[in-house]
Amino acid sequence: MIQLIYSSHATTPFTAESLRTLLVGARAHNTSVEVSGMLLHVDGAFLQVLEGEPGAVEALYERIAQDRRHARVTKLRVRDVEERNFPDWSMGFFDATQRAAALLGYRKTSGFADLLGDTAMLTKVVADFRDGRWRSLAA
Repeated sequence: MIQLIYSSHATTPFTAESLRTLLVGARAHNTSVEVSGMLLHVDGAFLQVLEGEPGAVEALYERIAQDRRHARVTKLRVRDVEERNFPDWSMGFFDATQRAAALLGYRKTSGFADLLGDTAMLTKVVADFRDGRWRSLAA
């Protein structure tokens, strides 16, 4: 099993409704190909973790990279994992647009792309999401 983390930027702004539509489709597709993960959205920037069998994860990443709604798609890390960080989530989600200043790893100018090569920070961001830090920001 692998974990792939990437960042991207929306080519046009996502409304709350378009984000919901995106999530419904992603969750259905991910369930069908046995991919789990999480999606973090901030001001049009995305950070996504995909976990599953290598063929399924790579195919999904390529599909996302070709999606015209995404630009500057950057693969930040791919690694083998023994177990999933998000075993019960076809796609966990948090929209932190109103809380960008509180987010580790996010920069207004580059989104999450600066995390490329910073495995310690990537690990921290993923762990914070998995462990519920983002949910506490929403309160």
